[in-house]
Amino acid sequence: MAKKRIHQIAKELDVASADILFLSKELGIEVKTASSGLTPEEEELVVLAFNEKNSVTKSTNNDEVEISNTVDESIEVDSETETLDDAELMPVEEVDIQIIEVSSGATPEELSPLVNIEATQIVGDLMSLGIMQSMNSPLQDSEIEKLLEKYDLIPEIVERVEVKRSEILDLQEFDDEDVNLAVRSPIITVMGHVDHGKTSLLDYIRNEKVADGEAGGITQHVGAYKVDTGDLGITFIDTPGHEAFTQMRARGANVTDIVVLVVAADDGIMPQTIEAINHSKAAGVPIVVAVNKCDLPDANPALVKADLTKYEIIAEDLGGDTPVVEVSALKGDGVDDLLETLSLVAEIEELKANPNTNASGYIIESRMEVGKGNVATVVVTRGTLNQGDFLYAGGAFCRVKSMFDHTNKTLKNVIPGSPVDIIGWDESPNSGDQFVAVKNQKEAKAKAEENKTLLKDFDSSAYTVQSRVSEMMQLLQEGELNTINIILKADTNGSVEAIKDGLLKLSSDEVKIEIVHSAVGGIVLSDVDLAGATSSLIVGFNVRPDSQARNMAQSKGIDVRTYQIIYELLDDITEALQGEMTIKTEEAVIGMVDVRTTFRAPKVGVVAGSIVTEGRVEIDSKARLLRDGVVIYEGTVTSLRRFKDNVERVLEGLECGIGLTDYKDIKEGDVIEILGEVEIK
Repeated sequence: MAKKRIHQIAKELDVASADILFLSKELGIEVKTASSGLTPEEEELVVLAFNEKNSVTKSTNNDEVEISNTVDESIEVDSETETLDDAELMPVEEVDIQIIEVSSGATPEELSPLVNIEATQIVGDLMSLGIMQSMNSPLQDSEIEKLLEKYDLIPEIVERVEVKRSEILDLQEFDDEDVNLAVRSPIITVMGHVDHGKTSLLDYIRNEKVADGEAGGITQHVGAYKVDTGDLGITFIDTPGHEAFTQMRARGANVTDIVVLVVAADDGIMPQTIEAINHSKAAGVPIVVAVNKCDLPDANPALVKADLTKYEIIAEDLGGDTPVVEVSALKGDGVDDLLETLSLVAEIEELKANPNTNASGYIIESRMEVGKGNVATVVVTRGTLNQGDFLYAGGAFCRVKSMFDHTNKTLKNVIPGSPVDIIGWDESPNSGDQFVAVKNQKEAKAKAEENKTLLKDFDSSAYTVQSRVSEMMQLLQEGELNTINIILKADTNGSVEAIKDGLLKLSSDEVKIEIVHSAVGGIVLSDVDLAGATSSLIVGFNVRPDSQARNMAQSKGIDVRTYQIIYELLDDITEALQGEMTIKTEEAVIGMVDVRTTFRAPKVGVVAGSIVTEGRVEIDSKARLLRDGVVIYEGTVTSLRRFKDNVERVLEGLECGIGLTDYKDIKEGDVIEILGEVEIK
């Protein structure tokens, strides 16, 4: 049953929200704030009570007027008293102060939709109040009250209840005897403001300190690598983007031993720098500052050190205990000093682990690789991981078939503090989950199933595409959402521009369309990340998401819509503006196939020698042929063979030959999407 919010009822009755809130509570209706909703019956009861109270007030006022008229007008009143009485009789203008419910520790980004003000504007308003915070920094309750007072709002601070995945999964804790402990490599995370040279610093270390003389170089997807420096080396977790560490911090900061804070010498302290400092302090992780871009003419490292003191980070040469190293990621100046400093800090921290026990550690990232299946990059924090070990992590289990380091070199065992890629998972484990080695496959499977059961409620409470779209449509209908953010991808530049113009013309005074990002090419993982950060729809024209992007979108509840006809695309977005858009369920991708080679076969024509990387292939299924993420053919699977046999179905991980109806231009490297019809609900 639809509920109407108190502030809407107050607006209709032309009174303050606080009056209706007070009246509702008097009538015994359980409400907390002006955002609380009332059922139609409750609304009717409140309106009746309000009207009755109003009529009583009016009649009382009329009686008072009649009595005052009978007063002898000949009574003299001095001018001062007369003025006072006149002032008392003047109507007082009532200010509608709205009460809103705010979670304790809310960030400017979280407050933005509540107060209907851009997060950047909120950060600016905070600065005008003398409060320096970034968009993602949690605010103190007093700061929230001070800010909302500026907007004529009263916050009702409620305790934030956050259930973490790690709390549900109950992280394993191990207690080792001191005699069994040995020094391990430190695990480092590099953080800093965008454009301050964090990526350049990582690239320099990776290229100059890791890949010297090694064949094959560094694979692009690896989330961690090791530098051979000092006695044990240093492990770097490559977390491009600030959000990545925020997520790692949410995992309990068990992965990171030391944070390298990169600050540009010409730019100084910026919002994300402050955020990095706050996260590091909250996690209790030691900080080493790398003042970058010291080779620039306008570099001022001394000013950076002075500014850092405002955030209780005092450099060693200023009498503090935070090491500050001046570097140039572009030229490599000071990088050796930085690595030496990190080794020294690690030595002081006395990072130790028991190497002679079953391995455990954390998943840094996971992915599907052609020819390898599910691959997870992990960091071992305890024990020695051996090839053939049985592991579980969250709802996934694994028999370690093979392990590789960052140079693709095969490893037989991995010691604590080291990163490694593991092959052999039954499904992709979640980033941040703890992995634990157990005695056998039966125990690993049982633990994974147990975790799946525990996570069932947790996962169902997370956003799905259905819930996100439904919520957005409801907000549009109620007039509480005034912008639809869209990420647009298309096959050609002409299509991008045409669709962009068409979408922007759909904007109205009530609801505006914002194109957050538009580009030529297939829908990739970075598009999904951006959509999650900006609450956007992803719209594709003649392009499709790759398997990683599609899986991530599904897990994050992000709506990805693809079209072949422009007017259908525009019609769909028009429906969205009216709050009537629904989930498209006409077809679903049931399989993904990578084309490895092509050959000719009698009666069939060109056959794609392929491997099923995801899902399944069925004969007579609809199929789309993608080249670099762009749809170049749509048709049907006309033939399907395993070796010399015709088959009805081929499952994930198996090789097969696929023939497409009346199509011969299939090339090595193409991807075939297999579609299955689903019932429209």
